[in-house]
Amino acid sequence: MADIDDAVRDLTAARRAVRDERRETERQQRGFEQFRQTVAALEADRSVGGGSTTRTVSATPGWSTGSTTTLATTTNDQCRRVRSAFEEYVLPHVDDEAGSVKATIASELSAEVALALAAEGGGNQFTEPLRRAILERADQRVAENRVMLRALTRERDSLDEATGLLKRVDRKLPTVDESVLLLSTDEELWDRRRRAASLEADLSRALRERQSTLSAMTASEVKAGIAHDTVVEYLFGDRDVTYPALDALVRGNRACRRRIEVLDSSLDRK
Repeated sequence: MADIDDAVRDLTAARRAVRDERRETERQQRGFEQFRQTVAALEADRSVGGGSTTRTVSATPGWSTGSTTTLATTTNDQCRRVRSAFEEYVLPHVDDEAGSVKATIASELSAEVALALAAEGGGNQFTEPLRRAILERADQRVAENRVMLRALTRERDSLDEATGLLKRVDRKLPTVDESVLLLSTDEELWDRRRRAASLEADLSRALRERQSTLSAMTASEVKAGIAHDTVVEYLFGDRDVTYPALDALVRGNRACRRRIEVLDSSLDRK
């Protein structure tokens, strides 16, 4: 059954694409989480005008000598640390079409944050409002990745179910070659028809379930949600078939229908 074999191969390729996207999304999520941890650990400038902060530390880390020294930490240095953390943890895992680090920060965290963090032409003051804004944007991106991972898991499971069903159809769909039609009794032909019709019904049910999955919304406890058909279009929109599971199930359904029609024609002649 070439049609079903081809459908299974297409589903296998689709699942591979989902697997790769899921791995990349997991890497991106980890990157945003590490970036967020870095920003959360930085101390914001709490002075009115910004510019610099001071802190006192032990002169010899690990020794309690009572000797201390005062270190000046400019908020520009904090902004630089945020930019470096973004470049290290996030940049390798996001769309690089934006170009520069500043442009990518604008794309991922907002233009306002990018301007505030800019080495030139920005405020260069790591204030508490800026810190909160960065953390809020990072939280939102983590939440969006979490939703995407749920949607990709749902798509993977849906493709697995479709593949399993088509493999079962491939094994159980009765043959209707000429020798079978000539040598089989009416009862045997009716039995073949019932089996083919049962498989067709299973495929029709799977098609309805697939349509339901496509119309579903994957949501999160945070301000993020995504329609499943949007995920599928994102994954396969540039391919010959945008909805591979639907296409494969339809092909399996047609194979069953052709067998049934051949059996009906043979039974009518008898």
